Amino acid sequence: MSSHLGHLQATRLPLVAVLAVLCAHAGAVENDVRLVPQLLVGTAGVEPGIALEIRPPANPLFIVRPELLISEDGRLGAGGAILFDLTPSTDLPGRQAVAVGPRVVYHNADDVGWEADAMVTWSYALSHDTRPWRHAVGALAALGLARDTDHHDTDIGATVGAFYAFGF
Repeated sequence: MSSHLGHLQATRLPLVAVLAVLCAHAGAVENDVRLVPQLLVGTAGVEPGIALEIRPPANPLFIVRPELLISEDGRLGAGGAILFDLTPSTDLPGRQAVAVGPRVVYHNADDVGWEADAMVTWSYALSHDTRPWRHAVGALAALGLARDTDHHDTDIGATVGAFYAFGF
């Protein structure tokens, strides 16, 4: 347990540095940027993490979603998704949104390495004041293929999770 704690503490500084650079870059180019703490459960176990949702002003229905996560083994994993906001083509109420797209993540866990999925997110806007979507909660699900590092083969990979999104 102490070796996992030491490894987790050693990964904090790079995690903070990467997020600071991503936030600074995303904010500098006038994008719609959301910081997304998340808790995921799936093939690779329980994985708390953080993501950014970046919507370029030229195409706000296109979402770039890099993420960092901490595997059950205490190691830092990373990945990302490219999502498309389907909300305008659905009959969802005004404060809900749904997006879908491909996701690739490296869990960096003892049993699971790379995973490639189809991902869907559902969001509910908590704020509808002068800055819509400033605060939102949501759920996500991903299903695809995961590399089993113990058996050196590929298995079905599945992930579900909940998140909170804060828009800058």
